[in-house]
Amino acid sequence: MRKKLALTLGFAAIAAVGAAVAAIGPTGPGQFYYYYDDNGSVVGYQAINCDNTRASWGKFTKNYSDGYFICDPDPN
Repeated sequence: MRKKLALTLGFAAIAAVGAAVAAIGPTGPGQFYYYYDDNGSVVGYQAINCDNTRASWGKFTKNYSDGYFICDPDPN
């Protein structure tokens, strides 16, 4: 019984970590993420634009690709 409970909690923890990784998204200016469903269709988007504004829409999944905008340096 205890072994079964430990396994169940272990799998739940792994699933939670996987979901958290998918939810992290962009971490700094100029970074974007596209999220895909199992068929490869785009279902979501998240970005932190070069001016530090955030944009997002759709569903965030564990299938994603990320990239960076080319941001001009601050002219000041």
